[in-house]
Amino acid sequence: MPTRKTLKLLYVLTLIALFLLTPGCKYLKRADDPVLKEANKLESEADALSVKVDDAYKQVAQKDEEINAAKKDKARIKKLSDEELSLYDEATKNARDAADKYEQAGKLKVDAKYQEYLNLRGQYMRKHGAHIAALKEIVVGRLEAKPTKASRDKQAEAKSRSERLKKEMDELKAQADKLQKENGDKFKAA
Repeated sequence: MPTRKTLKLLYVLTLIALFLLTPGCKYLKRADDPVLKEANKLESEADALSVKVDDAYKQVAQKDEEINAAKKDKARIKKLSDEELSLYDEATKNARDAADKYEQAGKLKVDAKYQEYLNLRGQYMRKHGAHIAALKEIVVGRLEAKPTKASRDKQAEAKSRSERLKKEMDELKAQADKLQKENGDKFKAA
């Protein structure tokens, strides 16, 4: 004869089983949701591109240090600056591609918080690309043989624009990170 505790346990387990087997149960539905898996796949691809952008950004910082160390060696500075420009071009393209993937994933029918997160990440990568383009303008100005007042003004404007974009990027990243921290359980397919 089952005890009272055993009957209560059996009753609770039956309720849990019925809850999980109910059509539309979000706990079972998410596990095999192909739309969520597709969004996760696109997000992973965008994340990989984002890492490439960050790596290029770090390489540019190293090139800047080498340029500062080169002092007056114009040939070395020119070579390093050309390498920087190439890295900026690559990073800008990767940022644009990552933004496209985040936005494509954000258009899928997934949880609203996940869509918001993906859209924030897309905006962040667009700003990141614009920031890198502004930094590239500074390098182009540095390569001019005889800088004019107009070119110096253009460099100063590019620098202030890059600083403004960096601030906007940081704000978007903080919003996305906060959203992921609060709702991360809604973002991944099992």
